Parts: sequence; structure tokens; C-alpha cells
Amino acid sequence: MFNLIKNIIGGSPKNDESHNYKEYKIIPKPKRNGGSFTTEGKIIKDTDEYQEAYFIRTDTFSKKEDAVDCIIRKAKIIIDENGDKIFEKDWL
Repeated sequence: MFNLIKNIIGGSPKNDESHNYKEYKIIPKPKRNGGSFTTEGKIIKDTDEYQEAYFIRTDTFSKKEDAVDCIIRKAKIIIDENGDKIFEKDWL
């Protein structure tokens, strides 16, 4: 009930929407796999040219919200550690 009221009066955005971090956009893409959700998403940079990188991690979660939170955390780590290298062909 509290979440419904919070959403009606303008609470925080749904956590599976895109998130801006530095000059990147993080898009969580959790997929249901049996009884759990995968940890995968896209990192996009759209400055001079459009670039995107897709990532998948082995973590799985029973709740979609937990998967999305992890995806955002992991994407920020990927960005901080690799920067624009993630858009290179042989990044992974």
C-alpha cells in the first residue's frame, strides 16, 4: 500500500528504468530464468557517436528489484574500472 501511495504522489522512478551515471546511461535488462532473475544490462554512451555495450554476470536473484539494484551497481563498477574501453571489440 505504501509503494502505491508513493508512486501516485511522485515517488522515485521505477528501478528498472535507465539510470544516468557520469556520461553513460545504464539500462537494466533482467530476464526471468526459472524462478530467478538474471543480472544483465546495457551501458550506452551517446555523445559524439552512439555506443553501447551489453554485459551479463552470473548473479541471480529471486526478486526483480534486487537484480536491478545489482545490475546498476555492477554497471557503475564496469564504467569506473574500464571507461570507454567497454565499447572496444574485444573488451570481454
